[in-house]
Amino acid sequence: MSRGRWASVHAMTHSAIARTLVVTAVCWIAGPASAQQSSSITEAETGPSISVTTSAPNPAPEQHWLQVDLEEARDRSRRTRNALIGTSAGFLVGSILAGVGLSQCQEVPNEQANTYDTLLCNNAGKVMLPLGGTIAGLSFVGMLTSGIMLGVSNKRKREIQRDIRRSQYGRRLQWDIPSGAFVF
Repeated sequence: MSRGRWASVHAMTHSAIARTLVVTAVCWIAGPASAQQSSSITEAETGPSISVTTSAPNPAPEQHWLQVDLEEARDRSRRTRNALIGTSAGFLVGSILAGVGLSQCQEVPNEQANTYDTLLCNNAGKVMLPLGGTIAGLSFVGMLTSGIMLGVSNKRKREIQRDIRRSQYGRRLQWDIPSGAFVF
């Protein structure tokens, strides 16, 4: 008997939820329509407004977009800083590999002019020297590129921060020479 009672309560719960969803959907659709109808009726009854009121533009949207730009600039700066750190680490690894490969080589003198112009390397030197040199060279190019990009992104971030400060504090007090007074 208690199981039958539980089933009816459970069924009522589902039906109550279904009714609530239907009423919510109807109100959702009918809500904006009734608001539009009431506004058009009020405009028709009152007629067009005769006075025109102007106000200063709201700085909030501009401030919002400056904050969005600042967040994007911070992300860009963080990514380029991480790229600079990564390429610097690659340069270090490549330099170490090239140095170890170079230690596995010895210079062979030229008998004619008594100069060193060839390297004689064992197998480890033959692999590590070109591999380390390539990694170090490519990482050096990446390091230069990401360093330049980091400088540019940090400059952009500082410009946005300056614009935010200027929008918060307004214009500065300045001496206007033609009028002979302080102006904002």
